[in-house]
Order: sequence, then structure tokens, then C-alpha cells
Amino acid sequence: MTKSNEHAEIADLQLRLEEAEETIRAIRSGTVDAFVVEVPNGARVYTLETADRPYRLLVEKMQQGAITLNMDGTIAYCNRHFADLVEKPLERLIGVDFRDFVPNDSLTNFEILFQRSLSGFSQGESHLRNASGGLIPVFFTFNTLPTDCGAAVGLIVTDLTTQRHHKELEVILEALKDADHRKNEFLAMLAHELRGPLAPITNAVILLGLQVEGESPSHQQARGIIERQLRQLQHLVDDLLEISRISTGKIQLRREPIAVHDIVDGAVESVRPLIENKLHKLTISMPPEPIWLNADAARLEQVLLNLLTNAAKYTEENGQVWITVEPVSYFSDGVSGECVIRVRDNGVGIAPTLIPLIFDLFTQAERSLDRSQGGLGIGLALVQRLTLLHEGSIEVSSILGQGSEFVLRLPLLSGEWPITKAGRSVASTLVVRRLRVLLVDDNIDTILSFSMLLTECGHDVQTAHDGERPLNRILTTEAATYFSFGS
Repeated sequence: MTKSNEHAEIADLQLRLEEAEETIRAIRSGTVDAFVVEVPNGARVYTLETADRPYRLLVEKMQQGAITLNMDGTIAYCNRHFADLVEKPLERLIGVDFRDFVPNDSLTNFEILFQRSLSGFSQGESHLRNASGGLIPVFFTFNTLPTDCGAAVGLIVTDLTTQRHHKELEVILEALKDADHRKNEFLAMLAHELRGPLAPITNAVILLGLQVEGESPSHQQARGIIERQLRQLQHLVDDLLEISRISTGKIQLRREPIAVHDIVDGAVESVRPLIENKLHKLTISMPPEPIWLNADAARLEQVLLNLLTNAAKYTEENGQVWITVEPVSYFSDGVSGECVIRVRDNGVGIAPTLIPLIFDLFTQAERSLDRSQGGLGIGLALVQRLTLLHEGSIEVSSILGQGSEFVLRLPLLSGEWPITKAGRSVASTLVVRRLRVLLVDDNIDTILSFSMLLTECGHDVQTAHDGERPLNRILTTEAATYFSFGS
């Protein structure tokens, strides 16, 4: 029988229950031997057996175990669902003591509920043991039966396995959410703590770069190594801090009209040392007319920088990297549209099994190049999330051993576009004058490195490590001549 036919029969049975109840009452009271009901197609005759049939069918089709128990706890009747639950043939359950299916540690609870039911109603949770030895969490509902029913107690058994499974999943889900929250907090704290020592190290390296007179070749080479590795470390920490901000919902985009040319120029300028070091050929293709976006320039530059850095890192020496800005693609309304930016390389490529996971956080590809190129597996996750924040999309395609291509799609700036030339605006001439600077920070190395760097640049620097002393100094001095810095 199909499910639809089964449901139709149950519905019909439920509609007939009312007249069946009236039939049973009349027949059992001895008022009549049979009951005739007029129906559109003739007459329907009920006897005691036919009147009971809707009840029996409903009980048999219940998704719960239905059992009647004698005074001694033996089974007088049970439906097929209960037989399936305890994994026993239905015909072999009549006369069996129900306690045989109750594990020892649940027997006391069962006895209490059963004895209560002999004089009324009782219910509670317990366990059953099936023929395979497995424990089944169940809910018992006991009811006293009329004395003429041939049994003492009616019992409904509800299987709680699915419900318990759902509760366990909910507990696991809450634990995962808590672990994810703690992980995000840890990443944010780690990134913040790493940036602390990076600031004085960066200042010290810049200071060394200002004092190159008489520097030996070995010192120059060592300083270059420090500078390159420091840039890499700063890049990793910035990505780590950015992904933690996104994960905790604390990131805010500073949107403004920005030309795609500017974003590309900034990213290429940042990645150029890596490309030159690996002797790559970089090909840039952009349309002559400016393409404008409403975007956070720093974040989009970070997106392109990550894509270009990956392309350069995972392409062997003397390889090729392409960045292509395609002409504007308009939608059917003729007003809105998107800009498509492609970053392609002829490097080692990405395994097909990894492509669906490539934008997941902490995903690392199996690369044929040195593992030291790997990073933390944050860059592409950051690329995707920053792109989505800009209402854009990012896709990847790759053939292992033949390179990869990332396609970035971003919505165009709507409304009036700025009338200016593409490319970076020319900064006005910077006039440098001697300043009196007050530095305030509780990190001694940060203060010392900034002080040395600013002093080397010709400024008058004073320092403090708490807030009260510099505040008094500012209040008693011309405040306009001081600048205060602090982490």
C-alpha cells in the first residue's frame, strides 16, 4: 500500500470513529445486537467486531508501542510497532512478562509506575532492552483499563531515541559555537599581542636603514633579510587580525569612490619585491577609461594583494603572473553593472579535491613547492569574506601543474562618477618642519624605538609611560606644539 493510500485510509477511519463509538456503546449495553447506519450508497451494518475494527487499525498504525498488561505485568496485547521496537515476532509476545524487556537498573522505576497505574494514571521516562541487547530510551504512559477489557493496564511506549539524538546534537552545536567564539577571541588577542612587539622591531629596522653610511655588505644583507621577513610577518598578523574582526562582526568598511586602477597599482606596488625576487613576468591589462567602485580601498587592495601574493608564491621562478581588468559588464537595466578582475598564474595549480574548500579558513593546499611558502591558510578566506562584504563574488579554476585563475566580480559605483583621471592622485608637496612630540605608551620598547626614529628625523621628542604626567605637562605647556601617540 502506498503512503498516500495509507493516509487516506487513516483519515477515513478517524471520520468513522464517532459512529463506531456509538455502535459499541449500544451493542455492549445490550440494547441492540447490531447497528445499521444509512449511507449514500445504501446501509452500513455494524456488529461488535466491525465496530472495534477502526480502533484496532488505528492502534496498529500508531508510531508508538501500544500494550495492554495483565495484573501480573504479562502482555495481553501489543501492536506491531512495539514488536519492532524490541525486535521480537509479534505472535511470540503474548503472555511474556513485560519486565523481560526492562533493564535491571530501570526495573524499580517501572514497578513504581506500574503499581500507580493500577489505581489511576502514571507516566515517566525509562529504558527498554531489545533482542540485540541495545538500550532504547522510552517514555511510558500508563492508564487503568475498565474491568471488562480483559486486561488491567494500557501502556503507550514512546521511543525517545530521535529526541535524545536531537538534544545531543544541540549540546554539541552549542559547544562548537562556544569553541568557535573562544577561537575568534584568541585570534584577536593573538594578533593584537603580536602587533605590540612588531611596532618597535619595525621602527628599529627603519632606523637602521637611515644609518647606512659605512655599513658593511654583510650588515646590509642581514638588514635586508630582516626587512623581508618582517614584511611577511606583518602581512600574516594583519590577515589574522582582519579575519578575527570579520568573524566577530567588528569590521567596518570605509567606502568611497575609488578607481580600480588605483587598487591595482597599490597591490602591484606591494607585491613587486616578491615578484622580482622570483624573477616572474607580471602582465597587467586594464582598459584606458577609469572604472569606479564604491569600496573600501584599503580592503580591496588587501584582496588583490593576497591573490597576487599567492600567485607569485606558488609559481616557480621565471614564471608568469597576469592581472586583467575586463571592460565593464552592464546588467539588463543598463545602469548597474560589475567589474571583473582576473588574477592568473602558470604555477603548480590546485588539486581538484581542494577547490571546493579553498576559501575555507585555515585550508592549506598540498603544494609541490617548499612548505615555507604556505602561510596560515587565512589569505583566501579573507579574500572571500572581504569580497562578500563588498557585495561581490570570487571564483577559482585550476588545472594541477598548469596554474590557477581567480575571478573577482565587484559592483560598479552607481550614480554620478567622479570626473578625474584614473590612477593615484598626485600628493601635494610635503613640508617637513621640526616638531615637539610627546610619546605616551606603556610599552618601553615601542616608546624607545619611536623616540629614536623621530629624533633621527630631527624632531624634539619627550616620552612618558603613564597618562597623568604627560597630561599635566600638556596642560602647563602650549598644547598645540605637542603630538601624543599611544597604543
